[in-house]
Amino acid sequence: MVNSRALTVNDRPGRLSAGPLIIGPAQLIIAAMSAALRNEIRRVFAEWQAGRMTAQAVQHWARATSTQGADAYAALIVSHMRELGEYLITADDVPSYLGAFDLEPGAAVKAIESASNIFDVKARATDLKDDPFYGPHTKAILRELT
Repeated sequence: MVNSRALTVNDRPGRLSAGPLIIGPAQLIIAAMSAALRNEIRRVFAEWQAGRMTAQAVQHWARATSTQGADAYAALIVSHMRELGEYLITADDVPSYLGAFDLEPGAAVKAIESASNIFDVKARATDLKDDPFYGPHTKAILRELT
């Protein structure tokens, strides 16, 4: 049922509901903005994995991308991509980010934070120390870790 004031959603797959979920126009706009950003993130990740975008290009895209109206997980991804050199995030990490897209935003944030806790920073920094983009960041990281 749709009217100018709210959308009532009675069908919530996989969830038990005591009643209808009421979504107002503001929430619909935010959901649409978040979905658009998630689609753009998927596109950028696909380009990066295919080698059609460099890490630096991904970082420039993220720095130019607004997270206004985004869910917490989409905003976190953009935040990480803005500093991917410092975080030593590579295209090899894309499957982890995409895998968490199936989770609720809060759970996805926790999943990525947990994954980053088991990340071997020293090994990644050592592997990337001669990379022209990551190299300057790795030198400082390796200095701190020794």
